Amino acid sequence: MSASAAENPAPRKPLDPARKVQVLNELPRKFSSGKIGPADWKDFVAAQNEGATTGPAIGERVPDFTLPDQDGKSWTLDELKARDGLLLVFTRSADW
Repeated sequence: MSASAAENPAPRKPLDPARKVQVLNELPRKFSSGKIGPADWKDFVAAQNEGATTGPAIGERVPDFTLPDQDGKSWTLDELKARDGLLLVFTRSADW
């Protein structure tokens, strides 16, 4: 395989809706057993990221926002920014 093929793999086709539901429901139950095959893992990752887009570019300004933290306290962009900016990461809940 060429270096460019390794760096830029061909895009995957979207999962069949039934397969997407299957892997999103069944694989989390299999995590404790550790018996997840490579194809199932790839489909699980693809199902979670289907339609995902990247965020703003480095240095791009984002609109003002106010978001609650895990304790319900609201924070604005200006309250969170430090001198060098802000790294804001969103994660999914495990109880979807």
